[in-house]
Amino acid sequence: MGPEKFAGLFDLKLEGLNIIRIGKNYYYADEKLIELRSQVKKDVFSVGIYLGSESGKDFYPSPAFIDILSKLDGSDKRKIFVDKKISGLFLYGRNILIDSISKNPYNINSGYVFVQNEEDENLGYGVFQKQGMQIVIKNLLDKGVYLRKESKKKK
Repeated sequence: MGPEKFAGLFDLKLEGLNIIRIGKNYYYADEKLIELRSQVKKDVFSVGIYLGSESGKDFYPSPAFIDILSKLDGSDKRKIFVDKKISGLFLYGRNILIDSISKNPYNINSGYVFVQNEEDENLGYGVFQKQGMQIVIKNLLDKGVYLRKESKKKK
């Protein structure tokens, strides 16, 4: 899929972003890093901000990439907002019930959405989905993933 097609799930375009592919991984780098990379004679493992990886036809975004996308022009049309309590639950990997959305300026009720806190800081992303008799926003990735990974390493 790649980052460009993934951004299309939110009706966004990645124009003007310097995206580099190294193996199956994608990175965002400014011109200076790209120039520096071309001067290095050895294989470069990574450069810039890690955006995600590709596996087969799937693209697995990083929380940093979701954060970048949520700040692009046009991203407001795919944002929902939640209060502090629901923010915490979402960061623990929980889904969001429709009734728990505190603000939905564009009345979004289907597709992929950015989940934002009350200060318009990105928490992750999800997709509207039917769960039993209810419609929820299924948590697909949240910034709490960093902490959950760390706690698994310590066990």
